[in-house]
Amino acid sequence: MAQNAYQYTTSAEAIPFAPSQTRVKYKAARWTRRERLMVTFVSAVIMILMIGVVFSSMQANAARTNAATMQSKIDATKESNDALRSDIQSKTSKKNLDEVAKKYNMTLSNNNVRNINQ
Repeated sequence: MAQNAYQYTTSAEAIPFAPSQTRVKYKAARWTRRERLMVTFVSAVIMILMIGVVFSSMQANAARTNAATMQSKIDATKESNDALRSDIQSKTSKKNLDEVAKKYNMTLSNNNVRNINQ
């Protein structure tokens, strides 16, 4: 048979002995002037962007605080205006005018009153 004619080799015969290789250590390459400038430039850009993010965050926080303060002032002014309007309404009412007239001994003469709505 053809299979028997094939010679088998053992693993020791198949792998030739290779001497152990030692690794050659290389020195790190020196950076060129262009590479150093590029790294410096990129680092500066990153620092500027970081400072910009912090600055814009602080400005947004200040604007938010300012808006909240203004809103509270607006609310206080609206409440004050509402109180003043109600005070004006109560002081100009017919009932109050009659009370003030009675207090100062004033009378209402119907001959001097004109109705302008007619």
